[in-house]
Amino acid sequence: MDAPRPSPRVARRRASQRERILSIAARRFATESVECVRLDQIADEADVSRNTLYSHFATKEQLVEAVMRPALEQGVAELRRLARRPARERIDGILALYLRLWREHASGLIVASRLRTLPPGPLADLHEAFAEGVLSALAAAARAGILRVREPPIAARVVMRVAIPLLELYARYDNLDTLFADSMRGLLVVDAPNPTEKKQPRADRAPSRRARPTRA
Repeated sequence: MDAPRPSPRVARRRASQRERILSIAARRFATESVECVRLDQIADEADVSRNTLYSHFATKEQLVEAVMRPALEQGVAELRRLARRPARERIDGILALYLRLWREHASGLIVASRLRTLPPGPLADLHEAFAEGVLSALAAAARAGILRVREPPIAARVVMRVAIPLLELYARYDNLDTLFADSMRGLLVVDAPNPTEKKQPRADRAPSRRARPTRA
């Protein structure tokens, strides 16, 4: 026999508790690190009992996954939509994606960037899919001749290691978008030469003309 469904009032209260727990956990994980935060500290700040917290998230790993999952799911979905665009548009799209995720899931991004390893499972698969989407766009940029370091795996490391710290650094500036995009483009891409533009001979390769001796 199925258990009776909770009343709408109870369901709303539990949903509110869950959101409060998630919000507090996301902030504390991002500012203090996952390893330093205990579940009982989160329960105290959320003003719920330990048993109530455990009824929502039985382990810290479940809570970490709930904090990170929305950013990774949104990121993977948008990276897939970028896959058919030209190389430069894909790079710009990745930078715009990071900015959107920062506004909507900043704590989740910070936590994801600081965890050294993820246990095997759906969250690790999502993280790998996100990294592969970034790498695919950088490989397209390399084929187009606009990737600065010319090696997509190295450029992917740059993105994964630098993007979030830059967003944290620039977050207090009104022109965050411009600062972040310009900094990342400078690290990742170069201006492609115009194929219709004729190359001018270099001055040091210009043919020299010997002065003809004058006849007396």
